[in-house]
Amino acid sequence: MDPARAATIEGCLWPLDRRDELAALVAGAARIATLGPAERFEWSYADVAPALSARALASAPAVVRVGAGAGGFLGLVGRDGAGADLRIVARDGQIVTCDAAALAAYLRAPAEGEARAGIEATVARAGLDAARRPAVSDALLRASLAAERVAEGERLRTAQPSMWSALRAAGTGRRAAAAVAGYLAQLALVAGLWWTVGARAVAADHGGGSVATIAAIIAALVGVRLAASWTAGRLAIDGGSVLRERLLHGLLGLDTESTRADGIGRLLGRVVETEALESLALGGGLIAAAGAFELVTGAVILALGVAASMQLPLLVACCAGGALLAARVQRALGRWSSERVSLTHDLVERMVGQRTLVAQQPASRRHVEQEAALARYSATGRALDCAVAVLAIVLPRGWLIAAVVALAPWLGDAAVRPSAFATSLGGTLLVYGALRKLAQAYPSLGAAVIAWRQVASMFVGAGRATAPASPVVAAADGATALISARDVSFRYPGRAEPVLSGCGLDIRRGDRVLLEGPSGGGKSTLGALLVGLRVPDAGRMTMAGVDQQDLGLARWRGRVGAAPQFHENHVFSQTFLFNLLLGRAWPPRREDVAEAEAVVRELDLGPLLARMPSGLEQLVGESGWQLSHGERSRLYIARSLLQPLDVRLLDESFAALDPETLERALACVLKRAETLVVIAHP
Repeated sequence: MDPARAATIEGCLWPLDRRDELAALVAGAARIATLGPAERFEWSYADVAPALSARALASAPAVVRVGAGAGGFLGLVGRDGAGADLRIVARDGQIVTCDAAALAAYLRAPAEGEARAGIEATVARAGLDAARRPAVSDALLRASLAAERVAEGERLRTAQPSMWSALRAAGTGRRAAAAVAGYLAQLALVAGLWWTVGARAVAADHGGGSVATIAAIIAALVGVRLAASWTAGRLAIDGGSVLRERLLHGLLGLDTESTRADGIGRLLGRVVETEALESLALGGGLIAAAGAFELVTGAVILALGVAASMQLPLLVACCAGGALLAARVQRALGRWSSERVSLTHDLVERMVGQRTLVAQQPASRRHVEQEAALARYSATGRALDCAVAVLAIVLPRGWLIAAVVALAPWLGDAAVRPSAFATSLGGTLLVYGALRKLAQAYPSLGAAVIAWRQVASMFVGAGRATAPASPVVAAADGATALISARDVSFRYPGRAEPVLSGCGLDIRRGDRVLLEGPSGGGKSTLGALLVGLRVPDAGRMTMAGVDQQDLGLARWRGRVGAAPQFHENHVFSQTFLFNLLLGRAWPPRREDVAEAEAVVRELDLGPLLARMPSGLEQLVGESGWQLSHGERSRLYIARSLLQPLDVRLLDESFAALDPETLERALACVLKRAETLVVIAHP
């Protein structure tokens, strides 16, 4: 690789603490007015050898973390026309061009530096011709390093304010139009087939359409149906993908106070309700759409038949009766769904608090409430099953019987008007199939409506911008307060008196702040305000002079982090390393693993690693290795220290440690945390 080009790329690397500023510049260059949730990606060695792959080039616009060791960020705007150059953001904010081949070589260099010498020595010992050795070495490098990660980043995307805009951006509009056109073509071919086949079957002289015409219609129908089914399947997959993605971002964007008020059981019940939305996207919605098209087409075909004056009013009456039955199903669905959410909440609460129930509740009383809840759930389930069965049986079969009876007086005209009679018969069967589909799909549709009411609030956060393009927050110096609070007040919902009133403080880079006070005095509430987990009711909070509302809570929380109190923190049922590196990209780099192990040993958790058979890869949490109170506390401290933060807040993190362990843990924290806030009892 040309050293001059390498120097150019090195000169365009941005420090890790200026990621937000770089993202804003990349978004501006890519003409993204408002940033939405980014899409994370990884580049492997195969993506950059021998050149940048199409997959890698399609990642732009993006902020890419590259380089050996800590490395830096590279702002990738996109291709420079159709050439081999890329547009990247220089350190001065200007957009410059970079040779794609040079960037690929720069990304390959760290991985190749460790493996090339050994591979070249092996090739030399193999006795190959000198002219072939470079090609063989490159092939072996690509084979051995293909899955090696060389960079990771986030692709910047425009925020989609609504579900419909997200679906349009995913291209579902074109697929929906194609699916509708396919269904219309199918229905037209079906109507033509019934007209042709019916005329030939009923006519006494076997006139009507020829066999060749019928075969051509059938062949066209098969082709159109295959194409429409494939398009509808892609539409369902794309729609379900958008739905799940927005749900995930919405869940992560929920206010912490609302989740705390709902409780884990009710939240789980609401999430379970989203399965109804998924089933709508993948099944019920498509079936209902097909049924609606067939119903309209069936009505048109009936209008062309011999019994239109009888069958059309009968169809209207049948649809009205179906609406009443559907309303009955919807009421039963609402009651059943409410009971299911309540039952899920109760089940989760009892599972979490099982030890408390065993110790505190008499055995004779443990089953009473559950049996009553199960009885209510069973009763609502039976009512729902009955309503669904009536809708699925009475509606389509009732129509079929009534329509055939209405067609009976015209049976004598079958020989005189064979095509019209066959049309009425075909329309009757087509409407029957449409009503069957609608009756089959309605429970999914009704459940989706109820589910949307349950989870609508979870989708609100998905439409918000997560990283506004401005303002840019510079690192605060010693004279400028990194965090400033003025006249901040906070009152919990339902309480008359505020927990905090007229509070003010400044935290500068390098400060070490100790918050002491009695229980219930507002220490943890102030900590939550500093971290951005709660928003003050009054007053102003700024970071490096920029107001919290202008900066956005996502960016605020990206620079200020906390190790909450023990009862508000969590050890996931994953590896010890996963729990340590929650604030970093996963899977981790080698340097991330090395730093995590160093922090763990500095916090005097080396004996714990020695006891665990798999070390950092040992599963911990509820289903894995059980950690003591003090070990969990130090895990939470390590998790905070391993995150790239400007300010760290530790809330009662040292309370469970003995004096000797406390001394070592505190030394580690003071060594690694430049700006620190510690909450403790006097």
